[in-house]
Amino acid sequence: MKVGLFSLAVLGLLHANAQSPPPAKPSLLTRGPSVSGLLNRDGRGANPERIEALRQRTVQHDFSYETAEDRQTRRDRAQAIRQGFAHAWDGYKRYAYGADEIDVVNKAPKTTRNGWGATLVDALDTLWIMDMKDEFWRARDFVAKLDFRKDGGQLTKVFETNIRYIGGLLSAYELSGDKVFLQKAVELTDVIMPAFNTPLGLPWQMLNVTTGVGSSETPGRTSTNLAEIGTFQMEFYRLSQHTKNATYHEAAQNVITVMLNKNKVSDPTSNYAIPGLYPIDFDMISGKFTSRSTYWGGGGDSFYEYLAKTWILSDFMLERNIDMWSESIQSFKRYSVAESTSGYLFPGFVDGTKFFPYADTFTNFIPGTLGLISKLVGSDLYFELAENLLESGFSVFDRMPSSLGAEAIKFVRKNVPSDYLLMKSSSKSMVDQYGFSLERPYYLLRPELIESLFYMYRLTGKQLYADRVWKIWQGIQRNCRVPGGYVGTANVAVDDMASGTMDIINSTESFFFAETFLYLYLTFADHDNINLDEWVFTTEAHPLSRKYVFDGTF
Repeated sequence: MKVGLFSLAVLGLLHANAQSPPPAKPSLLTRGPSVSGLLNRDGRGANPERIEALRQRTVQHDFSYETAEDRQTRRDRAQAIRQGFAHAWDGYKRYAYGADEIDVVNKAPKTTRNGWGATLVDALDTLWIMDMKDEFWRARDFVAKLDFRKDGGQLTKVFETNIRYIGGLLSAYELSGDKVFLQKAVELTDVIMPAFNTPLGLPWQMLNVTTGVGSSETPGRTSTNLAEIGTFQMEFYRLSQHTKNATYHEAAQNVITVMLNKNKVSDPTSNYAIPGLYPIDFDMISGKFTSRSTYWGGGGDSFYEYLAKTWILSDFMLERNIDMWSESIQSFKRYSVAESTSGYLFPGFVDGTKFFPYADTFTNFIPGTLGLISKLVGSDLYFELAENLLESGFSVFDRMPSSLGAEAIKFVRKNVPSDYLLMKSSSKSMVDQYGFSLERPYYLLRPELIESLFYMYRLTGKQLYADRVWKIWQGIQRNCRVPGGYVGTANVAVDDMASGTMDIINSTESFFFAETFLYLYLTFADHDNINLDEWVFTTEAHPLSRKYVFDGTF
């Protein structure tokens, strides 16, 4: 049996530090059959002593020594961010309440996610956590009346429906205890389950919820990507716990089973070339990877995130998840990062074994998730990797006059002069000025870097990370705040307030309310507000409780 570095850290350090078992948690369990994912790829289950050691492990920094002055500064910042959210919510409430999104510039509603109120549902936990309870309960009444069979004239994006709607409803239920949210989560999940009615049980990207007919996002094709098929694990696992119905968990885990069975590194005809680095392009009918392109940014990101976080959510029982994560993160460290000429360690795009120095903003989730897992299992080596990746991600924001980061950059690798020589002249000029080129120079209110800074602040207690979050917030205020809400900015290399002209992108997706504002606020809220030892965040920043014991049955 191969034991990865993360497994060694758990078996060694954590076992050595094990103390008496923790108090019993409330359990949702009943007797039932064993479920998928409990055994690793060698057919072995988790070591009971290791599980007990992990259940005792804490990751959040002890903030009890905070000075009164620091506490006041932190709370003042939290209040300022809450006021910013109130400004955005007031615009949504006034011009688009119950709509999927607000068109801020035209002060009008937009239907982008079937008309089920994506912004409202996605923001439920933000309302609760910010103590905007009157707004939360008003939203609850809206949710209670939703009819998920009315599709707003649109096909349903199955992946987005899961992370925005189902995740939002589950989190609202666990925070408030109101069963309406659980009922609606079950109802909506059952509506999208026909997407899994395919030869291998792999979900279609799109679904007609009135007919139950699925399709690819590209008409006439059967293509999908790694993130879209692999980002159901957390929500479906928790739904199975609450309903005592393993169907949901099994559907999500079957995706992994099929992927592993149909693609082997040892197969010379397979596009799966590097152990643990799974290609992002996938055919859902054959179950095979259709390219050799591997990437931890858009198209792959939340698959890897869910390997790790579902393992935590399962009370450390889903051994296959951590087995795969361990292999993936080791290959990521070896093949998917490179040092730039400016001295920063950036993630990149790997096609087969060829590295491309390109990183989109989605890769900024990596430091937070990696830091969390590394702290949990006691791996200093990988925690340092997380810190280094966070430095590179922050540099993309910090070097911009706007204090905001581009959607995507290219960088020049140390000792690889061809990266620079092959660039167009405008890109070379940016590399000379910033250390990277802005391939997509806009900022669309995305949360990933703020998310990782929040994690690192909560994990280490270092004020540096909180101050960086505050700097980004000030950049959002200068460049994205307009009457009625917030919008994207077209060029992060220009500070709109300093220039006197706002060059905006009229886009305000629901994740701005659900993720960006939540991580901004929680960085400065009281530290026990969603403690990392008690909650796990989904990819859409919906906190799910760790209080439920799991023994392998639903």
